[in-house]
Amino acid sequence: MKRLAMMAAAALALGGAAAAEELDFGVWCSDVARFDADRCAEERPADKSAYERYAANVHTFENEKIRKQEAQRLLNERVNRMGDVTQDQTRDNSLSH
Repeated sequence: MKRLAMMAAAALALGGAAAAEELDFGVWCSDVARFDADRCAEERPADKSAYERYAANVHTFENEKIRKQEAQRLLNERVNRMGDVTQDQTRDNSLSH
């Protein structure tokens, strides 16, 4: 499972968003799992299951990446709207009085 997660992360790094959608079983089988062409043509149930787990991991990573990017964007937006903060507006200063 850890290997699948690492491969999913690598796919995201190389392929960007929607990497799993662009990667069908044949491409996964030959390029990611590096099985020979005969094995890929067989489409064994175990291989299909491994591909489905891989695709699910890629989707999970994609969704997490999107969630983190959106959270960062919202934080940046809030900070940018704050403008300049003077010393008397900071929490530390208000607690010392």
